[in-house]
Amino acid sequence: MKVDFFIVGAPKAGTTSLYHYLDEHPQVEMSSQKEPDYFSDKAIQEQGMYYGKNRINTLEKYESLFAHKEGVIYGEGSVSYLLYENVAEDIKKYNPGAKIIIMLRNPIDRAFSHYLMDYRLGLVSDSFEDIVNKKSKNKNAHLFYQQYIEVSEYAQQIQRYFNIFTRDNLLLIDYDDFKGDVSGTVDLVYDFLKVSTEFTADVNTKHNTFTMPKNKGIRFIYSFVFLRKILTFIFPKSLVKNIKGLLFKADKKPELLEETRNQLKQFFSDDVRQLGGVLGKDYSKWTK
Repeated sequence: MKVDFFIVGAPKAGTTSLYHYLDEHPQVEMSSQKEPDYFSDKAIQEQGMYYGKNRINTLEKYESLFAHKEGVIYGEGSVSYLLYENVAEDIKKYNPGAKIIIMLRNPIDRAFSHYLMDYRLGLVSDSFEDIVNKKSKNKNAHLFYQQYIEVSEYAQQIQRYFNIFTRDNLLLIDYDDFKGDVSGTVDLVYDFLKVSTEFTADVNTKHNTFTMPKNKGIRFIYSFVFLRKILTFIFPKSLVKNIKGLLFKADKKPELLEETRNQLKQFFSDDVRQLGGVLGKDYSKWTK
């Protein structure tokens, strides 16, 4: 078998929802682990990334994530694939005909949303402003900056995929378009993958919505990565989801300080212009 398509990023740009909508399709088989990070595993380990997920570092492990079925195409979504330099080339070597899906979101909103995810998991306690301005003394401060800021610098990351894959094998999705017309965007993806567009996914189900721990104790306990790994390893997905429902609550998402937003508009403006040149589309709406 060969994995046929890859959702390579960006993080916090709707990739989790798209993964689930694709997984519903009878002609699509998504990896049982949402983010295998198989092609980025070496780079992640070298950096000492703080997420500590279950490693998929051999082809045997990778292929075991798929129930080998007849008449389906195989896909996975690892948002780390957009950042690391070697991945596009390695995917091309693995499957020259692979299709690539890239979802892009306003880099400022994406960065803050990524920070809020890590904050609610107890992985970061510094303020977003301290991370952005490199004032954090945390041992992982450089990784936080990479995940929130450098990951949002899209132009060079996208260019790598354009250099290696043909335009017909690349699909770019604007997060705003996805949020504005979920059904239409999902049908666009189905058409790109050459599977039936007559199937309708349950797009009313929201995935990866914003929640916060119900108290500081839960946030502290959940910050231990090995405990989360044990939870997901021992219990089935449905039970893990129920457990999370007991520990977390839907909450109002904090808002980014206007001063910080203006600072980041200036910071990202050059990259946004470069991205427009790569894609032939004006993204200045993000930094106006």
